[in-house]
Amino acid sequence: MKNILTIFILLISITLFAQNPKIGGITGKVIDASTQETLPYVSIVIKDTKDTILTGGITNDKGEFEIKQIPSGENNIEIQFIGYKTETRKINFARKSSKHTLGTIGLNEDTAQLDEVVIVAEISTVVQKIDRKVINVGKDLTSAGTTASELLNNVQSVSVDSQTGNISLRGNENVRVLVDGKPTNISAAQLLKQIPSTSIKQIELITNPSAKYNPEGMSGMINIILHKNANQGFNGSVNTGITRGHNTRFNGSIDMNYKTGKVNFYTNYGYNSGKSDNNGQVERFDNNSLQKFIFDSDSDSHLLKFGADVYINDKNTFSAYTTQNRSNSSMLGSTIITENGTLVNDSFNTSDSESDSETYNFNYKTEFAKEGHDLEFEANFSTSESPEEATSGDAVDLTDLINNYSSDVKNKRKNNLYNLDYTNPISKDGS
Repeated sequence: MKNILTIFILLISITLFAQNPKIGGITGKVIDASTQETLPYVSIVIKDTKDTILTGGITNDKGEFEIKQIPSGENNIEIQFIGYKTETRKINFARKSSKHTLGTIGLNEDTAQLDEVVIVAEISTVVQKIDRKVINVGKDLTSAGTTASELLNNVQSVSVDSQTGNISLRGNENVRVLVDGKPTNISAAQLLKQIPSTSIKQIELITNPSAKYNPEGMSGMINIILHKNANQGFNGSVNTGITRGHNTRFNGSIDMNYKTGKVNFYTNYGYNSGKSDNNGQVERFDNNSLQKFIFDSDSDSHLLKFGADVYINDKNTFSAYTTQNRSNSSMLGSTIITENGTLVNDSFNTSDSESDSETYNFNYKTEFAKEGHDLEFEANFSTSESPEEATSGDAVDLTDLINNYSSDVKNKRKNNLYNLDYTNPISKDGS
């Protein structure tokens, strides 16, 4: 009985093999139909009439392929490659014709798939215009983990004093700092320390400002442009940076926008935090004196910008946005003066300050038929409050009320600006 069962199983196996033996083989070459270049790593898929995958292979570096041991019968040969239309061949493998050569197969590009390719143009780091120089931030690592003050120190012809924070353009400190083209109530030194570099899109150095900016008595202007996305649909990006030296500083921002129909909503939040040290010494040989100073500071700031653009039609646009800035900082400084090795003065000064500022801007612009011919009305409302507590005196005897001083300063400012601009460029023929 056992021998009969064994013989029966062998007969079934022989019958199945006889029904569908693996006798077929195909060869061929795949090229691009338009360029005639060979295509390597193209997939060759063998399927039966029920669309079941039987076997397959890929082309080599020369675009050639050879597949053996293909089951007999009618099969479909599919040539598949990303970005190209799939080619199909039907071949019947029989004992008399088990070897087939497909020859050279040309694949055509799938234009429907190629329509999804997005080409992004890179912007130059520095763009020179007629009246200004535009620096695009974020093209290198100098903007990581810094504030606007430290970022501007890397800009040619701009200098920021490391102790006072005063800014100068081409050696002249009589410079005005704008944010999104608008003046602020905060001093330039304080403002630049509060803006995270990751929230900045561009910096404009306006060395020849027009009458629009009231430039009388100014050596120039620095316009800091914050991020404002206007892409279709919902978009978002996160930027972070860390600098590590004697201290560690963190800088990060989130940019988002949602554009649907004729309305674009956008927002940007930036945060900057960390400590910084500044120390040095001045030595005089005429009286053999030495002055050493140390300044340690710690600060963190938050900057939020939120707004919307309403495109009424092709010629009229209404925009509104607000910026909210919150920051805290503390500083501890000491100065030691000695002459001939003898202590002459040991003084200190400390300060704790806060800064809260907010700006609301409304803009309406209408464009006429001629290019560049437009009328624009703008209203800008801003307030700021920056209280500061400071103490200074003799570090040797902190209980000496005569030599030690303290102050409590309250600063509060408010500014309303209304601006109406009419632009009508004159063509070459004077019309």
